[in-house]
Amino acid sequence: MASAYKDECEIVATLTPKPGKLDRVVELLTNLTTAVKANEPGVFSFHLYKDFDRESGDEELVLVEKYADKEAYDYHSERPEFKAMHKIFREEELMQKPIVIKSVKPVVGFVR
Repeated sequence: MASAYKDECEIVATLTPKPGKLDRVVELLTNLTTAVKANEPGVFSFHLYKDFDRESGDEELVLVEKYADKEAYDYHSERPEFKAMHKIFREEELMQKPIVIKSVKPVVGFVR
């Protein structure tokens, strides 16, 4: 594996909002994305995707995040915006299922 990947930390989070709560979750994640872009230089990318081909009927969101290193991820996790968003997720009971978070490292692929 190329050394360019050595310290990078990538996170894939799957969120399943309760029915009717998708727009609220997207709103909160949009606000978080703005804060991350403005305040976290160690975040290389932060993209939210909607899973549009689900047989189950659940509306899932997939958040793909790329950090310079684990320290940048840890910093992100401690940010007040991040903590506030998760507090709202709990208080407003927005999630149908627990958020699934996976830490991944590239094995093979490319970027054009």
